[in-house]
Amino acid sequence: METMTFTSKVKEEICSLTLERRELLSLISGFCKVNGILTLSSTGMSLNLRTENSKIAKMVYSAFKTLFNVTPKYTYSKKMKLDKGSVFYITISDKTNEILEELELLEDGMPAYPHSLVLEERLRYFCAGAFLASGSVNSPMSKSYHLQIVVFTEEDGKYFLKLFNRFKNEKMMNFKMIKRKNRFVLYLKKAEIISTFLSIIYAHECMMEFENIRIEKDFFNSDNRIQVCYNANYRKSQLKGEEQCKEIQYLIDNNAFSLLSEKEQYVAELRLNNQDASLVQIRDLLLENYHINLSKSGINHLFSKIHDCYIGLKYDKEF
Repeated sequence: METMTFTSKVKEEICSLTLERRELLSLISGFCKVNGILTLSSTGMSLNLRTENSKIAKMVYSAFKTLFNVTPKYTYSKKMKLDKGSVFYITISDKTNEILEELELLEDGMPAYPHSLVLEERLRYFCAGAFLASGSVNSPMSKSYHLQIVVFTEEDGKYFLKLFNRFKNEKMMNFKMIKRKNRFVLYLKKAEIISTFLSIIYAHECMMEFENIRIEKDFFNSDNRIQVCYNANYRKSQLKGEEQCKEIQYLIDNNAFSLLSEKEQYVAELRLNNQDASLVQIRDLLLENYHINLSKSGINHLFSKIHDCYIGLKYDKEF
């Protein structure tokens, strides 16, 4: 059975929204702004839309019938790629000028950018429509986080950047834009901002799924990093303890243990009996057994003095 992508989940959740007429107008305007292609023929102007998601195709088809009382032409074809998915085409040839003007995509016969359809709460539906048209988002299980919307022109890209930055009160979107081949890609890479954007476009269930998986993954990664650090520090402590024991035993074997001060002898004895102990543990044992209270750095200083004695004795014996 084919597994639904996280992008498909987000888009299908948006398609399942129950919208009022003004909300649906904004959503369809956003979809057509990103996805729509106008063609002129002897019979007049046509608006051509395409999608690879059947639920989006049905939603858009129904929206045009509901909003404008027109019946779009609806066709589909199989892709030639290995996935053998379908591509759905929706063409509006009736009342095209009137429809585009109501969607605020045409003004005085020239392409335009919406104004009233992107004010206040309606902006969220416009952005949702844009995401339906060309958006994608990585699964939160992926190694990296990435959400993007692809537009045709740099001018369109700059327009959407300004729209996204209107959400400063919730959390600044901080979209970036790059040119990729003959398209312009608006993208996010920070998980918390992607999560906020999913909430903005009313994909609340997907946002919760995204957050739950992200929190679990971040907790696991954090716990794993702590364990790796602990293991590395423990191994480092082991090696240091082995080295110190060898130096102390060398002093004993060469009748030089008495050269150490009283505190150094206490610490040396504790190390010989507790090879794997950390400096903190040696400090606690020193306080418990000899009632001497030293800091961790103080213990480290004593081991440095023992090491200096070992080096001095070894040098004398060699020369």
